Amino acid sequence: MLAKLAFRNVRRAGRDYAIYFITVALGVALFYAFNAVRSQAVLFDALSADSVRMLDLLNMMIGLFSVVVACVLGFLVVYANRFLIRRRRREFGTYLLLGMSAGRVSRVLLFETILVGLGSLVVGLVLGIALSQGLSFATAALMGTTMTKYRFIVSPDALGLTSLCFVVIFAVSAIVDVVYIRHCKLVTLLSAHEGNERAGVTRMPLRIVGFVVSLVLLACAYWQLSINGMREVDAHFWVATALMVAGTFTFFWSVAGFAIFVLTHAKGTYLRGIRMFTTRQIASKVNTAFVSMSVVCVMLFFALTTASVGMGLLELFAGNIDQTTRYDASILAQPAYFPDDTSWEGESARYDGDIAACLAERTGKWESVVSESAQIDYWDSGVNYQALLDQIQNVEDLKDADVLTAICKTEIQAVSESQYNACCALIGEHGIDLASDEFAVDNTVSGYDTLGAAMGGKDIKLEMAGATLHGCGSLQCVPLDTSAVSDVALLVIVPDEVVANLRKGGFPNYSYLNVMYREGREQGDVALAEALREAAPLAEGARTASDDMEEQYQRGPWPVSTVYTGRSMADQAGGLRMVIAFLALYIGFVMLVATAAVLAIQQLSETADSLGRYRRLSDLGCDLRQISGSLRTQTVVHFCAPLVLAVCHTVCAVSVVGGTLFSELGVDPTGLIGIAAGSIVGIYAVYLVATYLLSKSIVRNAIVQRRTA
Repeated sequence: MLAKLAFRNVRRAGRDYAIYFITVALGVALFYAFNAVRSQAVLFDALSADSVRMLDLLNMMIGLFSVVVACVLGFLVVYANRFLIRRRRREFGTYLLLGMSAGRVSRVLLFETILVGLGSLVVGLVLGIALSQGLSFATAALMGTTMTKYRFIVSPDALGLTSLCFVVIFAVSAIVDVVYIRHCKLVTLLSAHEGNERAGVTRMPLRIVGFVVSLVLLACAYWQLSINGMREVDAHFWVATALMVAGTFTFFWSVAGFAIFVLTHAKGTYLRGIRMFTTRQIASKVNTAFVSMSVVCVMLFFALTTASVGMGLLELFAGNIDQTTRYDASILAQPAYFPDDTSWEGESARYDGDIAACLAERTGKWESVVSESAQIDYWDSGVNYQALLDQIQNVEDLKDADVLTAICKTEIQAVSESQYNACCALIGEHGIDLASDEFAVDNTVSGYDTLGAAMGGKDIKLEMAGATLHGCGSLQCVPLDTSAVSDVALLVIVPDEVVANLRKGGFPNYSYLNVMYREGREQGDVALAEALREAAPLAEGARTASDDMEEQYQRGPWPVSTVYTGRSMADQAGGLRMVIAFLALYIGFVMLVATAAVLAIQQLSETADSLGRYRRLSDLGCDLRQISGSLRTQTVVHFCAPLVLAVCHTVCAVSVVGGTLFSELGVDPTGLIGIAAGSIVGIYAVYLVATYLLSKSIVRNAIVQRRTA
C-alpha cells in the first residue's frame, strides 16, 4: 500500500522531479563514462609507453577528482531532495492529520527516494555506457592512435564504482529526509506556504553596510590574487580564497536589501506595473536561499575557471608540437646532476666531450641508425641576467615585476656559435655569424621575444669569461632539443673562444646530442634503443622488452642520461591534451549541471509555493502576460545573479593566470576560452529557459483552474 502511494506520488509530481531526475541521470552518465576511459584502451591498435603512462595518469586524476564530483553530486541530491520535500510539507502534514503515523510517512518518502534514485541510476548508467563508447574515439583522436577492431565494452570497475557512489548518496539523502519528517511538527507542516521566508538580520542599514563590505572583501581578494600571480599556493593565495568566499556569502546576504533600498528611492520605476511584487519576490527568494546561491556561485566559478584554464593549457600542448619535435631524437647528458659519480670524467676527456664519438665506438650499430647528429653544450656563464636587464631602458614595460625578479637571479646559460650553427643546419635553419666581440640571444618562448630582442640589442654589453661582448642586434628562434613544449628561453650564443675559456673551469651543465635517423621515426626509435642497449649496460632489473627507452639502458651522467624522441614527445603532448581536456570537461560540466539544477529546482519550488499570490494577482486584474513577465524577470535574476559574480571571479583568476603563465609561454588561448565560456553559458541558458517555461506552465494552469472552478 505504501509503495503504491509512493509510486503514485512520484508519477503525480513528475514535473517537479523532471529536472532533478534528468540532472542526476546526467551526473551518473558522466561519472561512469569518464571513469571508464582507461578500460577503453584495449580497443587501441598500438600504444607507446608514453601513451600508456598518460592513460594511467588520466585514470589517477579522474579517480581523485571523482571524489570531488561525488561530493558535488551528493550535495545536489541532498539539497534538491530537501527542497522538494519542503515543497510538499502540507501534503505530509495532511497525511499526519488523517492519522498516518510519522513512521509510515517516512516509509512513503523512503520508497519515493528509492524509486527516483533507482530510475535515475539505471537511466544514467545506460547513457554513460553509450557515452563511454564515444569517448573512446575522442581518446584515440587526442592520443593520435587508431581503432581498427572496435567492440562494445562495459567497464565492470566503473560500473561498480558508479553504483556504489550513488547508492551511498541516495542512502544519505533518504536518511536526511526521514529525519526531517520525523522531527517536523504538524503545525509547521500545515503552515508551510504561509508568508515569505526571511533569513538573517532584516534591518535595512545593516544590509546596505553588508553590501559595501562585500565589495571591499571581493576587491581585496582580487588584489591578493594578483599579488600571488597563481604561481604557487602561498599566504596570498589562501587569503584571496578566504576573502573571496567571505565576500561572496556577504554579497548574497546583503544584495536583496540593497536592491530594495535603491529601487524604493526610484519611485517611478518601483511603482510601475507589478514591479513591486516582482522585487519583493526576488528579495524573499535571495534572503531565503542566500547560502545556496553563494555555494552555487562558488561552484560556477570553479566550473568556468576549470574550463577556461583547461582550454588555455590545451592550446599550450597542441599549438607547436611540430616545431618542438624537429629533431628525430635528443640524447641528454647531465654531469651536473650526478655529483657523486666521477666515472664519466675519464670517458668524457677521452672523447673530448663528444657524445656521438663515444656511442659510435661502443656500438657498431650507430652509423646504421643515425644519419646526422649535432651536439650542443650548455655552460654556466657565472653572470646573472641582472647584468643585461640593468642596461635596458623601461624594462618594466617588457615584463611584470615578479618575472623580472626571477630572471635577475638566474644565471645566464651560454652555448658556442659553432655548435649552435650545427644544430641549425641539422633542421635546415640558417645559422648566425658572430664577430669575435658579439653575442646573440636565442628564444623560442614567444612570451619572451620582446625581452630577448632588447637583451641582444647592439647597445647591450656583456662581460663573460674575461671577454667583453656586445649584442649583435638580432633575435634567434631555433629549437635546440626535442621536447613537448618550446623550452629555449633567453639562451645566449657566444663565440667559440669564449666557450673555450668557460671549458677551462670544468664541464658543461648539460649537453644534448640531437640526431636524425636514416629510417622513419618509428623504425629509428627501435633501432636507437637497440644501439643504446649495446652502448650502455642494461640497468639491473630493467624490462628488456619494454617500449620505454629509459628502461633499456644504464642511465648515467655521460654519455646518456635520458633520451627524448620526437614520437614520445608527440605522444606525451597528445596524452597531456587528453588529460587536460577530459578533466576540464568532467569537472566543469558536472559542476555546471549541478548548479543549474539547484537553481532550477529552487525556482520551480518557489513558484509552486507562491501560486496563491499569482492567483490573487489574477483576481486583481493582472493578465497572464504581466504575470509571465514577472516570472521571466524572477527567473533571469535568480539564474544570472550567481553567474555574473562567478564570471567576475573567473575573469580575475584567468587574467592573473594569463599574465603569469600563458603570456610568458606565448600562448593566446582567447579563442578556446571563448568557445568554452560560450558552451557553458549555452548549457546554463537551456536550464534557464526550461525553468521559465515550466514555471510559466505551473502558474498558467493554476490560474486557469481557478477561473474554471
